[in-house]
Amino acid sequence: MAKLVSRRYADAFFSLASDMGKIDEFYDEAVFIYESISSNGEFMKVLLHPDILSENKFAMLEKIFKGKVSDEFISLFSLMLKKNRESELCATLEEFTDMVLKHKGITTAFVYSAAKLSEEQLSAIKEKLSVNLNKQVNIKTETDSSLIGGVKICVDGHVIDGTIKKQLDELKQNLLKIRLAQ
Repeated sequence: MAKLVSRRYADAFFSLASDMGKIDEFYDEAVFIYESISSNGEFMKVLLHPDILSENKFAMLEKIFKGKVSDEFISLFSLMLKKNRESELCATLEEFTDMVLKHKGITTAFVYSAAKLSEEQLSAIKEKLSVNLNKQVNIKTETDSSLIGGVKICVDGHVIDGTIKKQLDELKQNLLKIRLAQ
């Protein structure tokens, strides 16, 4: 349900941005707002606190962002707070930025590896994905020592898992099947 709510707000805001010809401007502002809000845990506690009136939350957001972002974002804050949807603000901003990237033919690949990958390795992965997907690809990396070695890539709903951990899990399953068959 929550994903549906944030998607509806984001879709409406994307339509507005498109109609106004301000997709890039609104994208930059959405990223700025998201990073400002989500990086501050105390701010989020205040924004989500049930005993603080929506008017006070809006006044706080307006004071922080007025003059730094467009009036359309200030109006979005107002609408979402009046509807008690402050818990969906970050998700709405994420949905909106995802819609903009999709509109521009840009996708994000999440690359997991046991050790930090070099710039050359990341560049090669990015180039190969771009060619195969026929899209511009942004890379987000994360190290996970439990993978032991290799790389796992998640992009556009697909998972490419070339990790040693996966290979060991598959080997284990095959050995269990052989053992059960005897």
